[in-house]
Amino acid sequence: MMGMSQLAQVNSSVRPVIHLWIFNHPFYGISDQVEFFKLSFVEHGYPVSVGRQPRLGALNVVIENFSELSSEILCNFCRSTGKRVAVIMTEHLDFIGDRIFIHGEPLWQENDYMPSATQASRIKNLMDCAPYIRSFIVLGDLPELKDIGSIFSGIGVRQIPFPSLESRPKKVEEIPVDGHSDLVFTGYMTSYRRELLSEIAKKLCVACPEKFVSRKVRDSMNRNAKIVLNLPQRQGWRWVSLMRIIAALRCGRATISISTRDTSLVAACATQIDAGRLGWLDALQEHVARWESLYEQSLADYMRLVESFGTKVGFPDDLFDYWSIVEGLRDNAVP
Repeated sequence: MMGMSQLAQVNSSVRPVIHLWIFNHPFYGISDQVEFFKLSFVEHGYPVSVGRQPRLGALNVVIENFSELSSEILCNFCRSTGKRVAVIMTEHLDFIGDRIFIHGEPLWQENDYMPSATQASRIKNLMDCAPYIRSFIVLGDLPELKDIGSIFSGIGVRQIPFPSLESRPKKVEEIPVDGHSDLVFTGYMTSYRRELLSEIAKKLCVACPEKFVSRKVRDSMNRNAKIVLNLPQRQGWRWVSLMRIIAALRCGRATISISTRDTSLVAACATQIDAGRLGWLDALQEHVARWESLYEQSLADYMRLVESFGTKVGFPDDLFDYWSIVEGLRDNAVP
């Protein structure tokens, strides 16, 4: 087997085909991750495909969230072909002080966003796949996956740089005025989110479908509003949604996050407002009033992040070069 030091002898201009195997997800639930993945890989010279079936002639990447059935499908494929997969991690899973934390709290804490039994099942099913995982992949800088090697020994974590985005027109869609909204929120509804929306609706017009909508409908709702809202799933939830920020920017909108205390890199591309502070609704109104300049600032912040993060982290070409050699795909690579 070729060692990592020998990779310098490989022609780095030859890229293996990367296949995103999405058999365990409805597309509407992962469309933003798929776009991020495709944009970043294509930007770095990789041919990318997406499909419901794996590809023997490609390096297969999957998105975490396995049931017992889907984990068995993955394991059977890898056993029968000798192939491995990389797994895109989407949940905040950490190992702190000999305890497993998910979403910032110890495992088995009840909540109305993801029941504890579901959390445990997801971790168990991921562990079942561990012998066939080449690497964990993180889109951007979140989730952190603190000390995850203590749970999944021998599986490394690699980050995929943020993709570039084009500037989008800021104009609100030309529809009747009563079709416009100040703010829009399209996330999964929880009791805490309902509380925040109820407060916000006292002063501002908020569009909220309260159910999953297609990417097309979501984007239309974003363009018909001035600001995209990010609301934490529960009190104490720290993180801003990277995918929500990018989806908003694609539509020419900035994101305002309520009551998060996110210090991640991508959080700098959104405006965070503490709902526990006096006058927070007034502050929100002021931001809505200057929604156009807020978008310009957010996009500029994001593009600076693209450059700085890409320079610091780089693209994990070594992972895909080595992996393609191990799987005998070098002859199938695309120059």
